[in-house]
Amino acid sequence: MSALKIRDEGPVRVLTLSRPPGNTLDLAILADLRAAAREAGRVASVRALVLESDVPRYFSSGLDLAELAALPAARRREPFESLIAAYRALLSLPKPAVASMSGSGLLGGWILAMACDWRLLAENGKVSLAEIRAALTPTTALVSRLRELSSDPRAVKEMILRGKALGANEALAAALVDEVLPESEVREAGLALARRLAKSPPRAYAAVKRALGRAAADDARWARALEEFSESFEAEEGREGLEALRAKRRPRWEGP
Repeated sequence: MSALKIRDEGPVRVLTLSRPPGNTLDLAILADLRAAAREAGRVASVRALVLESDVPRYFSSGLDLAELAALPAARRREPFESLIAAYRALLSLPKPAVASMSGSGLLGGWILAMACDWRLLAENGKVSLAEIRAALTPTTALVSRLRELSSDPRAVKEMILRGKALGANEALAAALVDEVLPESEVREAGLALARRLAKSPPRAYAAVKRALGRAAADDARWARALEEFSESFEAEEGREGLEALRAKRRPRWEGP
């Protein structure tokens, strides 16, 4: 049974992440998400999309580190490749996309939210792009997207250089989310917003969105991103960082 639930609410296609306890992103759910986003783009009756969670406290806590650790070395980059493929499918969707974050969006979870046009966050939620804590790079492409979204360079610096998770009000102040709401109201508010956006003129919305997100189609840009990630992932620091994150312990960095 897929951990991605799909339903239609009139002209709105709703994709629900449903993989307790933290909505970790394994290869299966990422493949399903990519396929669902592409299908939503093709179906004329679908005029807007919502990405939400039905797991308490989490929109998504990021990649499934247990699955990643179990993969043979030759396949270790596949989860990040699948994450980027799902991100690009959402980013290039020629229709309104809303991330209803009724819980925290961390690491890969926040990357998926960044692909959407609008982001609603629960008042007790957090967002982070803290790959540096695992000695990994969030890649130039994703850092550029974060900078495009934010009105606060300091907040971006805190997130990517210190690995700080921003609380809901901090994320709102930095323009990384559009609205902060009680957790119990986020999903309904996201659906209501998507219903309003579904009334937008579809060709004009698609054209403007392409102009804003033209980097989604830049294959060379994303090939470089995968290489950047692979280089950090395959280094000794990256291996130690991921193992420490998976084991929930402090990493042991070698000195210079």
